[in-house]
Amino acid sequence: MKAVCSEISQDEDTYDFVVKDGVDLPTQDPNSIKIKVRACGLSFPDHKVLHEITKRNPKSDFCIGQEVAGTVIEVGSAVTAVKCGDSVVGLLPVDSTQSGCSSYCVFSEYDVVKIPEGSSFVHAAGCIGDAVRAYTALHYLARVCSGDTVLIIDGASSFGTVAIQLAQNWGAKVLTTASCEEERKYLESFQPSPARIIDVGEESNVLMSSVLEETGGLGVDCIIDSGVRQFTQDEDSSILVEEYRHPMPLKHEIILSLGVGGRWVTSQRDLQLDPPNSQVLFLKGASICFLFQHIWTLSAGQQGRYQHILSDSMQKLASGVIVPKITKKVSFDQVIPTLKGLGEMRIGKAVLEL
Repeated sequence: MKAVCSEISQDEDTYDFVVKDGVDLPTQDPNSIKIKVRACGLSFPDHKVLHEITKRNPKSDFCIGQEVAGTVIEVGSAVTAVKCGDSVVGLLPVDSTQSGCSSYCVFSEYDVVKIPEGSSFVHAAGCIGDAVRAYTALHYLARVCSGDTVLIIDGASSFGTVAIQLAQNWGAKVLTTASCEEERKYLESFQPSPARIIDVGEESNVLMSSVLEETGGLGVDCIIDSGVRQFTQDEDSSILVEEYRHPMPLKHEIILSLGVGGRWVTSQRDLQLDPPNSQVLFLKGASICFLFQHIWTLSAGQQGRYQHILSDSMQKLASGVIVPKITKKVSFDQVIPTLKGLGEMRIGKAVLEL
């Protein structure tokens, strides 16, 4: 069986996407199911996180594609939740030896849910990863509820789109950012549209000033970022290899945009806080949470909550609350060129359709 993998160089500084032949599936146990892959959402792998997770058993390559939708073709003797012929969607663990960009995958029955009638494999695979991430950020970390004001950075991204839709469905007022006119037009097409779309670029402090203006100087209840710039000086950024292709907010802008008791949910795995940053957070009574949605599949705990996230995400897809933006549908032969170009895809999601 063919599968797409990411090969790492010996010095771990470079990587390349390759198609491997003769890839075997893991042995099925009584609680596992085998599915024929019909669609797989494409996301750029975080190699530093993968190295950290697997450092006890170092690997020279990692499988690509965790967001998988397909048809059940085999079930284990203890499986009760699904049966052969069911359409299901789920996430492979980030340290899995399987690639979603292949013909078949083996899942635990507890890591998938049925796709509702009327929903396509492409839309299910295209939203499930971002829905789990957004649900984790908004509900389990930020505890967002009706009446809260939420700032979502990069709202036009696939994750930002789902996060905006969920936050609005739960009654929150949503502010978001756009880095170009195309992103702004896309965000303006939302129904309902975000309360404010902030145009960010190289201009300093535009984010903070816009947030404070919109909230009457109070700040927001929750901020969900997609990474932050940590240093204002070019010299410091170059020493610590901070490289960004697109505008990103500075961490002090994020902190000063928080209101009293605010929650900052960050994807910045190496976030560094200086004493003045900590003091501002202390005086606001604010908190920081780190967003790493793969913990649901890496840990055997809280599987009931994870199943609830998967199930509710599919219900919201079927009811039209979640409407993923599928920017590109690709064939297997187009997967590697598409993966290499994901860094430039600022709007929506790319999905492999088989």
